[in-house]
Amino acid sequence: MDQCMKILVAVNGQGGFDSYRVPGIAVSPDGGIFLCYEGRRGDRRALLSRRSRDGGRTFGPQRVLREPEGGELLHNPMPLARSSGELLLFWCQDYGRLFCQRSGDGGETFSPARELTGVIDGFRRSWPVTLWSISPGHGVEMADGTLVVPLWLSRGEDAHLPACFACIYSRDGGGSWMCGGVVPAGNGVGDPTEASVAERSDGTLLATMRHEMPGVRRRAFCQGGPEEWSAPWLDAALPDPICSGALLSLGGGMMAFSNCAYGDEPALERQRRGEAVRWSLDARQRLTLRLSRDDGATWSKGLLLEQESGASDLGRSPGGRTVYCFYEQGWSGGDCVFNQNLTFAALPLPLLEA
Repeated sequence: MDQCMKILVAVNGQGGFDSYRVPGIAVSPDGGIFLCYEGRRGDRRALLSRRSRDGGRTFGPQRVLREPEGGELLHNPMPLARSSGELLLFWCQDYGRLFCQRSGDGGETFSPARELTGVIDGFRRSWPVTLWSISPGHGVEMADGTLVVPLWLSRGEDAHLPACFACIYSRDGGGSWMCGGVVPAGNGVGDPTEASVAERSDGTLLATMRHEMPGVRRRAFCQGGPEEWSAPWLDAALPDPICSGALLSLGGGMMAFSNCAYGDEPALERQRRGEAVRWSLDARQRLTLRLSRDDGATWSKGLLLEQESGASDLGRSPGGRTVYCFYEQGWSGGDCVFNQNLTFAALPLPLLEA
């Protein structure tokens, strides 16, 4: 494959759901691709998946992983692929409960759900948590076997704000979980929430975060982890319109990064005039994939993957020569917050290196 390949995974109004959101991707050591996402029908959400065994050329049928049994809200499914071949699937309920299931066959079957909500109580010593969620995207297994799940914590004073970035981690394969450090607002970064993490060549982590600060539309980062993180900073070279993005380690100091690379100057100008506006209706545009050869210190100009876009997640083939992107595409009713479908793209690494 020497060109970008794109496949529609889920289209609004088809497959029994009104819309599909929150893409996550995990790739097993044998090359199996597991996609998970939300299916929304009115006020109800189901957790769904599709799987590929041929590098994303074809996908099996859409499967329901979990549906609400009553009025509970299921949200934010997150896969984590282990080097052993085991797949972990995390998800949240009602912005206050966390569950995990294990699969030994690439997501074909799963163990009974295990609740991990009690782990979050450990954050209350450093942050007055009232509601919270794991992030969209995927979890990470580090080279030393540590498992890392990024999340955000909110005081709930203004919906999901004020908020901070954090993670939970496990050093025994998911048997027990511990709380990492928290990263609150600071250094021009406002209320960091949805985040993605990747391991650097020195064994530390880099995290990139969605955040919201009036007058600022640049991507936020922090480093260290999982026990303790640095103060956050802004990358002035990376525009971002307040939308989740993704980081992925490719090995040898190389990383991939995807986000909607748009600075939304129209919204910033309206803010300067005193208008109470968060973003423009077309803010989530220009989904761009970039490469770094220095562990995320600097990034390439990037490859424009999609004009009308939204949240995205990244995976890689076992050999690392193909990068996968699973993302929200198209806008419904002229509003970028509501996408039309979920799309999978496979890109040979040379396309990103050009």
